[in-house]
Amino acid sequence: MAKHWLLNKVEKNRFLLAFMLVASTAGLGVGTAQIAVSLYAVHLHASEVQLGLIAAAQSIGILLMGIPTGILINRFGPLLLFALGSLLAGLWYGLIPAVGQVWFLLGCIVLVSFCMPLRFISLNTVFMSQLNRLGTVKAGWFRGTHMIGFMLLGPLLAVWLSNHLVPSGVFAVIALLFTVPVFLSPLIFSGYEVAGKQAPKLSFQLIGQQLSLFKRDITLRFTSLFELLDSAVMGYFTFFIVVIAIRNYGFSPAVAASLVTLYGGVYMAALFGMGVVVQALGEKRAYQLGFGLVAIALLCLALPLSAFWLWLGSPLLGVGLGTLNVINLSVFARIGQHLGMANVSAVSLTCGPSGSMLGSLIGGWLAHLWGLQAIFFPLCAVFVALVVLVQFKHPFVRAVVPAKEPRIDILTNSYE
Repeated sequence: MAKHWLLNKVEKNRFLLAFMLVASTAGLGVGTAQIAVSLYAVHLHASEVQLGLIAAAQSIGILLMGIPTGILINRFGPLLLFALGSLLAGLWYGLIPAVGQVWFLLGCIVLVSFCMPLRFISLNTVFMSQLNRLGTVKAGWFRGTHMIGFMLLGPLLAVWLSNHLVPSGVFAVIALLFTVPVFLSPLIFSGYEVAGKQAPKLSFQLIGQQLSLFKRDITLRFTSLFELLDSAVMGYFTFFIVVIAIRNYGFSPAVAASLVTLYGGVYMAALFGMGVVVQALGEKRAYQLGFGLVAIALLCLALPLSAFWLWLGSPLLGVGLGTLNVINLSVFARIGQHLGMANVSAVSLTCGPSGSMLGSLIGGWLAHLWGLQAIFFPLCAVFVALVVLVQFKHPFVRAVVPAKEPRIDILTNSYE
């Protein structure tokens, strides 16, 4: 009887299990590559400004390709675009050690950034298409499973590879890691229906209609701002904390990368488990809790006293950003009920790359003047201001959308 029950549960959750396998495997390649690029940049003696440009380059293509990728998926299907993005990204990563120069590393990272939306928006699209069946309680599982490879296993693997292989070997393995999910992807993409030639072609008008959603809904504007700032902190921390730990505190690459692993483990746990706390507190108090935790964590990370504050600030940052991510996802989902779930999903996915790019560019530029670690001080001040902002201006009142105004769904490319 227990065996029969287990078989029924497996059958019912077959898609979820397959998705977790593909998403975590895809995240492993990205997580390994991010730390490997940081270590390789340090190996090339990159300056603070160059490090900022490299970190920002990871978001350029994602920012530009976010909404267009949603339209292309409906025309060509997520399987083709996911495979294309994975193979091209693996190719560019494999070429990085061919020329041992910072400018060449920067160019390859820019090319990789244009491939990434083909991967993660394809995953997000097929997951959202199954969310009604899975239940909204699992809405955060996409990012959670991706983090298993991205934040937990990837940094550890990157350090191990860097300790045992030359750069050409490290990036050859990374290229292989980007290839593996291609063979697993039919498990989740094969059943997705594609409109094909019936879908509208990609156009600036169609893209403009999606961006106009920001003008129509104040809640979407505020939540997108919060997502952008969260991503700016996350992008700056995950890229530069390894460099800070090595240069300022004499950490070995393995120990420095473990800060990212610690952060990633706590962040992932918060992503899966903080939903109950958010529901109990309500959005306003939950946002203040998340902003407050992030502010405290950033203050710890900014203090140039001892390595203890890095070990304290990293998990606190994971709890804070994980909590904020859960709230953002729930607010975006609610906005999607009246603006279109696919519309909000595609638009919101541009906020993360925008924040990462701005955080890396501005942080890298200011770090040239103040130092990498000192940048955590102004970031701390921003999140203290957000606690005050939410107290006096709680923006989570749904804006009224005119009933006669047509809304186009970016994933189905049809008018609602």
